Amino acid sequence: MKPVHFICLIAVAFLAASLYAARPLPAQAENDEMAELRQRTAELEQRLKEVEGMLEQCLEAGKKTFSAEQGWQNRRNWRSLEAGMSPEQVQSLLGEPVREIKGVRTFWYYPSLYGGYVSFDDKGLLSGWKEP
Repeated sequence: MKPVHFICLIAVAFLAASLYAARPLPAQAENDEMAELRQRTAELEQRLKEVEGMLEQCLEAGKKTFSAEQGWQNRRNWRSLEAGMSPEQVQSLLGEPVREIKGVRTFWYYPSLYGGYVSFDDKGLLSGWKEP
């Protein structure tokens, strides 16, 4: 056998061995998939805890007695809202929110099964709302 053929044979064997070693083993792929599923399950469980916490806050707030003349339960108060109001003005009409989420826009949520909320723009002024 010529040395050139022998070198080519070794190169082909080396290439085949490296391709075989580089492919994922079925067991490793299953382990990776299981790890990914475990991580996704943990994330979903965390989100579920957050939603349950929000529901508990709404239920607790709903048990409190509110005056029919004041607060978020009175539709007249919701309909008195005007774009550009300050947070203090909104709070004087609707009362203390159950949950506040701050970001580029700030959202205040009020305890209701129908999802009443107000939103404030980046300047801190009332920009929108949804009556419960």
